[in-house]
Amino acid sequence: MIGKAVLARWYTPEEKMPEEGFTVVATVSGTAGCVTFEHALVTAEWFNDGLGWSVDGIVSDSQDITVHAWCDIDPYR
Repeated sequence: MIGKAVLARWYTPEEKMPEEGFTVVATVSGTAGCVTFEHALVTAEWFNDGLGWSVDGIVSDSQDITVHAWCDIDPYR
């Protein structure tokens, strides 16, 4: 098996936001619904319509999530 080098570019939300509705990898802290995260590596989506971040598929009005950084997911080709 031949390996393939992959370079990932991480962004802070202050630098750049992901495209709306696209899944990214993010490091987060806080609560979403009844789940608490502490510098966790999760999948997340950004929504501009007031929902904000959806973390690991949890979309809830009771979110208090801090996204520290995020990275695009480049699908395997």
